[in-house]
Amino acid sequence: SSGINAEYGDYCRAGYNMMSVTDTALNGRVSLRNTVALIPLCIAIPFTGISHCSFSFYSVVVNTYFSYLAWNFYKTPNKQTARELFRFSLVYLPILFGFLAIGYAFKERTASDQEKHHGDKQYMKDLCPAGVLPATAATDQLCPVANKAHSSVKGTAS
Repeated sequence: SSGINAEYGDYCRAGYNMMSVTDTALNGRVSLRNTVALIPLCIAIPFTGISHCSFSFYSVVVNTYFSYLAWNFYKTPNKQTARELFRFSLVYLPILFGFLAIGYAFKERTASDQEKHHGDKQYMKDLCPAGVLPATAATDQLCPVANKAHSSVKGTAS
């Protein structure tokens, strides 16, 4: 029985079965499991198109710290480790949503930069060096350098 149990004795007397009272080991395992599960979930967010890929990096840092606190609580379930984990859980979502908003704004800014330069042939030449893109009707117009490189490889010089 950990130090957490004595503090929540009132809940038991009132008939509430709290996991922290009934099974402290389970409480630590669930906390650790859930914080570790957040890592791949947050890494996957940019693949949905919601945020910029930088969100994955920042969220890994935050989630690793969160998992570290859960690990401490799992290994040593006491008032101090429980409070540290709880306090960080209060600021976790605002921090994560802040990074998500920054990633979304950066993604939108990047997209608007691409739209602004859409059709700008010099910009497109700078983005697609010779031989990177396969020759198609679209790349012929946007990246003529790539078309020449592709044609010379096939032996059909233009």
